[in-house]
Amino acid sequence: MSPCRILVLCIMCIPQVCGREEHITGYLGQSVVLKTGADPSWNLTKVQWSIYTNTTFIASLKNGNVTLYSFWTHQGRLKLDNRTGDLTITNVTMNDSMIYTAALVNFTDGRQSTQVHLTVRERLKEPTIQKMLHSLKDGQCHVALNCTAFHQNVNLSWTPDGEFNGSYISGNAVNSSLVLFMSFSGNRDVTFNCTASNGQQTETKQITVGCSEEKRCEVSKTCSSCGSCIPSVMGAIFLTALLLAAAYAYTQRETIKENIPDIQNVLQNIRGTTPASGGGEKTMEHRDRKEDKNKIQLNINQHAC
Repeated sequence: MSPCRILVLCIMCIPQVCGREEHITGYLGQSVVLKTGADPSWNLTKVQWSIYTNTTFIASLKNGNVTLYSFWTHQGRLKLDNRTGDLTITNVTMNDSMIYTAALVNFTDGRQSTQVHLTVRERLKEPTIQKMLHSLKDGQCHVALNCTAFHQNVNLSWTPDGEFNGSYISGNAVNSSLVLFMSFSGNRDVTFNCTASNGQQTETKQITVGCSEEKRCEVSKTCSSCGSCIPSVMGAIFLTALLLAAAYAYTQRETIKENIPDIQNVLQNIRGTTPASGGGEKTMEHRDRKEDKNKIQLNINQHAC
């Protein structure tokens, strides 16, 4: 390259500072700030924000005066910092995903061009936690929790918050839900976190659970005798075992839905109920069996108490 050509290029580049590019993410319904990236030492005299390739101006700053253009795409949702030239878009929509260009001029006629690539995504919602099982048996607290995400293709995980002296297990997420089974010594509280992540965002929901002697006494007061609570505890134990079996079946490429009828039938048997039928004789027979069962159970509980 000849010296003259090099000199011409240098003269052309002196007032122009090389442009910069930035990729940022905004979230639906929230605000996002598009930064000019101007040198802090600069005394900006002019900033112009534009969209599209035909240079449609949406905001400008000139000698400290801010102008917001009434263009329909961002009307009423723009704010411009009269010192830095940074542009804020409020109540972001999916249509705001595009390239924004800022042309900057400083007091000494230095120039800079900045392109901001904005991508708008829906904010990941906090998961919900539902208590499925909660029982105290022989000084051991047994708890089952179900964490559910509001979005598809979300990874869920259970982790104890701080030190946990006990045992817990969780399987693979099924239909954006993840079940946690835990067992620990009673009369204390433990805290677990359920975290939902989609790769770009993470949301965590926390829950504190526990079993106490007071809670067990309150449950006992609702029963006609101390032994009549045994079916509830046994049902909880059976439910835990069945849910664990269902989780294992899923890892073998089976679906949880196939196990739901079996779980319901077992729970009905534990509670001493059978599906409704059209025959009156079966209803009377079921009622007699239930009364005999309650009498036998009451005698056993009286000895146990």
